[in-house]
Amino acid sequence: FMAIVLIVSKTQMSNGVCVGGIMESTCELVRLHNERGGNLSQDAPFEIGDRWDLDVQTAWNVRERPHIEDKQITINRKIENIGIRGIINFINTHNLGPRMTHGRLDQTFENCLCLQGTKNFVNRNDTPNFSTQFWVADEDLIHVISFDKHYYRYGNYRLKYVGFQEPIDRIPRGTIIRLSLANWWDGDGSGEDRCYLQLSGWYI
Repeated sequence: FMAIVLIVSKTQMSNGVCVGGIMESTCELVRLHNERGGNLSQDAPFEIGDRWDLDVQTAWNVRERPHIEDKQITINRKIENIGIRGIINFINTHNLGPRMTHGRLDQTFENCLCLQGTKNFVNRNDTPNFSTQFWVADEDLIHVISFDKHYYRYGNYRLKYVGFQEPIDRIPRGTIIRLSLANWWDGDGSGEDRCYLQLSGWYI
């Protein structure tokens, strides 16, 4: 069906880009795939703050929970770009339900996160009903670099940053932040698949 989608994130993948949006009529958070259900290419025309008129349907290859946001799309036209201020205004004036959390990090993703310092994840014993959400942090997040990768430190925890925005030294508390969960992956050879927490953007 036809929908107006507000683009709120663009993150790096090994084989393309991951573009996140909000369907304005329903406030549903979505991930955009091409018309065949594949990842978007690096040259996909979507930029943060864009509003697009799209034909949207659930991707034929939509993943299992929590990654329920996958939509395959056909582009109709770009309407406008409302910028970061427009995104903040939309989020603050619409009810996103549990996909907007204020306060501590452990209250995000329906309280399903296992926080272990540098590795923060959900597992199959306690899986939330979605894999992207907004969070208004109760503390500043501080930028750190480790082995040429960018992270943001929140108390004793470290969140991997995967967005295209130029990193800033400090994300002040009270800022709207977008979080996402990576694909199921046995990242440490433990024999247990996990979805690791990522920070994909912020709105200042």
